[in-house]
Amino acid sequence: MSTATEPARRVDRWSERYGPELQRHVAAMLGNAEAARDIVQDLWLTALRARPEAGEGANIRAWLYRVATRRALDHISLRRRRSALLAAHSRELESGVLPPTDAAVGRLSEAAAARVRRGVAELPPRQRNAVWLRWIEGLDYATIARRMGGSTEAARANVYQGMKKLRRDLVAVWREEGPI
Repeated sequence: MSTATEPARRVDRWSERYGPELQRHVAAMLGNAEAARDIVQDLWLTALRARPEAGEGANIRAWLYRVATRRALDHISLRRRRSALLAAHSRELESGVLPPTDAAVGRLSEAAAARVRRGVAELPPRQRNAVWLRWIEGLDYATIARRMGGSTEAARANVYQGMKKLRRDLVAVWREEGPI
């Protein structure tokens, strides 16, 4: 007789048995241990929801590798798209102006979009760069620290302070336009 916790126990066993090797596999693909940990953690949630059959002949290890590899490739693809976007608009970013095609800004009125761009442009350069790297490029704090030549704590602080200023400065936009 099956219980509600049986799938969770099964995923726990898979995590213990295959987790370290999957972590190494994804980290080797990405070159980023923190992102690899996130992908492998997400894999366990997928396994819990998908409940792949563990019966005779099922190759759970192959299924786990296939899902983890797809997720890692998706992550790489997203990172490349974000990097291409950053490269295409680097001149605008250096001048402190976001590209007008930004999806969230594109949903706002012209006046509100200008206020959002101005808010980002008015951030101190380190905060502006850290916010961009975290929320547009999707980089982890360790990578942001390496790119900016500082510590992980400094990267976290710059993102936090930048977002705090943006939230405070742009609350009027949210009230007028609704959530971005």
